[in-house]
Amino acid sequence: MFANERQNKIADLLQQQGAITTAELAEILAVSVETVRRDLLVMEKNDLLRRVHGGAVLPETMIHFQNLSQRTEKNSDKKQELTQTALQLVSENDVIGLDSGSTSVLFAEALSQKFNSLTVVTYSLDVFHILSNCKNFKVILCAGHFLQKENAFHGFLALETLQKLHMEKVFLCPTAISLRYGLCDYVDELYPLQKQLIRCGSEVYVLADSSKFEKRTLIKLDDMNPRYTYLTDPTLPAELKKLYAENGLRVITRPDDI
Repeated sequence: MFANERQNKIADLLQQQGAITTAELAEILAVSVETVRRDLLVMEKNDLLRRVHGGAVLPETMIHFQNLSQRTEKNSDKKQELTQTALQLVSENDVIGLDSGSTSVLFAEALSQKFNSLTVVTYSLDVFHILSNCKNFKVILCAGHFLQKENAFHGFLALETLQKLHMEKVFLCPTAISLRYGLCDYVDELYPLQKQLIRCGSEVYVLADSSKFEKRTLIKLDDMNPRYTYLTDPTLPAELKKLYAENGLRVITRPDDI
């Protein structure tokens, strides 16, 4: 098989699967791993793919800003699925931190229906409103300047409150996830609070529906970190999940993975 034929085959596989490992390509194409790596390098230079440790993914697309109401309506079924999985990681009487955003709101609703007693720290007014109606919940709102477009608080007052707290588990809800670009978002006012939320937790869980994988935005929150656990919905391509595992990252797509 000539190089152009191999590269066309690689391109077809990537379009079908979204990701593929170097070892799998070597087996499918019946060539050495070194030959595959050379093909991937050529294809990356032509902007046909992105090489990552252990394989390749399609080039990341940029997610542009959408307001909170638009995001709430988008991929709601996928978000509902991943929040039901995330519930399995919470125990009665836990102390948790919860980010703002549409996925956080759905997760808060799910928490309110399943648990009797939790302590929840948040800077999201929506999350606060949902959980403050739960009789035995203790809700700590990190308040400061109000960011209307996100229905959340920001600024030094909210940040100073968050800096004085520690949680067993924190749940971050970024806009995009990428092996190359890490955890990404686009609301610069909330960036310091999201960074601090990560530092506040003994365990860090990243909630992102499958449409957010291998995407990027303007702002990088953090690198992909093997210490974090990544939760998404079952429609994430199996090859992409496998490639994340090749990079030492645990991705949970259903309760059975826990």
